[in-house]
Amino acid sequence: MRQLILDTFRRAAGTKQLRGTVDALATEVSLLLGTQGPGSEVAKRREVMERLVRVGDFPLQAWWERSYWEPVVQMAIRDHVRPGDIAFDVGSNAGAFAVQMSRQAGPRGIICAFEASPRIIGRTQHNLVQAGANNVTLYHRAIWHRSGDFVHIEAGSHLNDRVAEGAGGVPVPTLALDDFIAATGLSPSFVKMDIEGAELDALQGCPRLLAEGRPVMALEQAPDDMRCHALLVAAGYVAVDLSTGKRIRQASDFSSPTGVVNVLFVPEEKAATNPYCDERQEVVMAIPGARFTRDAAGGASLADPPLLQPGRYVVRADFSASGKQNEVFAGLEADGEVVFRYHTHTAFLAECYREWVVQLDRPTKVAPFLRFLNGSDPTLDWRGVEVIRLPGFDRVAGPLVF
Repeated sequence: MRQLILDTFRRAAGTKQLRGTVDALATEVSLLLGTQGPGSEVAKRREVMERLVRVGDFPLQAWWERSYWEPVVQMAIRDHVRPGDIAFDVGSNAGAFAVQMSRQAGPRGIICAFEASPRIIGRTQHNLVQAGANNVTLYHRAIWHRSGDFVHIEAGSHLNDRVAEGAGGVPVPTLALDDFIAATGLSPSFVKMDIEGAELDALQGCPRLLAEGRPVMALEQAPDDMRCHALLVAAGYVAVDLSTGKRIRQASDFSSPTGVVNVLFVPEEKAATNPYCDERQEVVMAIPGARFTRDAAGGASLADPPLLQPGRYVVRADFSASGKQNEVFAGLEADGEVVFRYHTHTAFLAECYREWVVQLDRPTKVAPFLRFLNGSDPTLDWRGVEVIRLPGFDRVAGPLVF
């Protein structure tokens, strides 16, 4: 309880919010302390604590702490957003990428964040204020193929709300990016877009941006739906899978035909100088499954991690799994610090997240790992990893200040 009260004060953005939050907290604590009676006490206490958690629900880590949100998208932002840039975060969700863009663009930069979900937008705003992201403006609009309409947003199973079919959900005004750019005069050099299947509609609303502004774009897409790919290729873009580093010319170029993938789209005229479009890949080592230590739950760790020289690497894990009733962390440690991590269950990890990317700025011992937090998976067949170097990134400098 003491920690909850301290967190309330730490997260509050102003005096009015602080008083309101403390009043709500006092009411809930009074109810909690007054709960009596056999049989119903546990359920009532759980209900009260759930309401307390909602007060500061879904915070981000502090800006100076390492973030594990979609690490390959973070890497793309790291490489493309520079001081003074204008960047768009379309589908800002909790605001993690907007905060990263804010730090990298700096006080001369401008970040426009768009979030359509009525139940998420307050959390987005809270996190941006908490992070001191003063160069970010948040817009509660659904990015669409035209402005002035309404779409209905329905809640997802997690914070993945999306456009509903029919009249279900909550109506939210729409906005076309071309209209927004014309009204504000703000044309981005980089766009990150993840709007739960509405990306095609959003792209259809910005033909002028694609033809004239020519930003680099990071989009989430499903390999079995190539419509966004086709639209952007027709507009003169080349596509690269951010997880594998491979060029995507057709659906079969994806390492997995299902799931979701983050793809970088680079204007053709910028491809020659963009390291993501360098198709060279060098396998530097293969570490067989026998070299990994397996724990009682079936997790894998490497006791003698190899030393890798500075550069960009893709570590491709070779395993299969079908378990869904478990929870795992999987990724990479660099000199004992976790630098890349996915948090999911083993079936989804095997389907979508078998490639782990790391940028090394000095000689470093790199250890791949898979750790069970809950449950296990008897179907997990861990066969080892392959370490691939991407030489196109050898001369790429990271952001000076982040």
